[in-house]
Amino acid sequence: MGISAHIKAFGFSKVLDYLERDPDANLPRLMEWVDRFTGEKLPQHYRELFRSAMSDPENNWYRLIKSMYTDIDSRVLKKLFENFVLNGNLLDWPQKNAEGGWPEGGAPWSVLIDPTFPCDMGCKGCGSAIYGVRPVMEFDSLDEEIDARKAGGTYLYIFPGGDPLSREQEIIALCNKHSGCVFAAFTPPESITGELAEDMLRVGNLFPAIQADQPTPETERAMALMRRARLPFGVACRCTAENAGRVSEEGFFDQIIASGAKFCWFFTCPAFGPEEAPSGAQLARIHRQVQCFRRSKPLLTLDFWDGPSPAAMEREKAGEEGEAL
Repeated sequence: MGISAHIKAFGFSKVLDYLERDPDANLPRLMEWVDRFTGEKLPQHYRELFRSAMSDPENNWYRLIKSMYTDIDSRVLKKLFENFVLNGNLLDWPQKNAEGGWPEGGAPWSVLIDPTFPCDMGCKGCGSAIYGVRPVMEFDSLDEEIDARKAGGTYLYIFPGGDPLSREQEIIALCNKHSGCVFAAFTPPESITGELAEDMLRVGNLFPAIQADQPTPETERAMALMRRARLPFGVACRCTAENAGRVSEEGFFDQIIASGAKFCWFFTCPAFGPEEAPSGAQLARIHRQVQCFRRSKPLLTLDFWDGPSPAAMEREKAGEEGEAL
């Protein structure tokens, strides 16, 4: 880390200390730090959006950030913020996006690495079926991959697959070694244990997305354990024809927020899972609801495609025309 980066890290650490003492009084100071250290990297309209969010207690993003300070262990929260914003160059993203993306050969902001490939979930259209079986990546291979990606500037690593935390010891070892990175893992609720929670508090840079597309006692147990441990987590929702109506209702979003989750990632890809895929109309409704509640709920909502596929939309359009005839 160079001198300039050290100065930024020191300033950001101080801002986070102020926030911890009194989020309501000091949230605007976060914007002061952004103004001071981002220069022209952050376009003016993004600055105005952030400034508005940080100064309005009724704003959903204000409420989400404040909830992090009331719900999450301060050491973990500070580490995640520093790794995301400073190491991961999060504030560079708007400018790079406006310029048409990262330059050819540049490092991506995040990388998917599947430590449990091949996955046994049997999802239609998945790469494991299309490209055949690849060897499972052992710890040394994962470590080498992360080292190589870090050298290029990538600091966020996402573990997908059926159950990456089934290799808990190796994942925690990776988090411990690469402490300047952030790791996310999609996981069934059964993998969330008290021992894992203790390890997550220790390393401070791993957060899970707990599968929550069906209401089960295991899901409730896992989320309650994470909340008691004051650990950050989100949920992953596989959208199917059967649950599309339920997961697009406002009550579903409110239940997720009440559980303590800070984000929900909707997997709207029809190929995800062996269950019947949602219809075009169902996908369109989910997408509209995600966009709607992204503007009003203290929850980061993510759509796998950020909208229905073109094919789904064509099916929906054809259905509407057929009804009109």
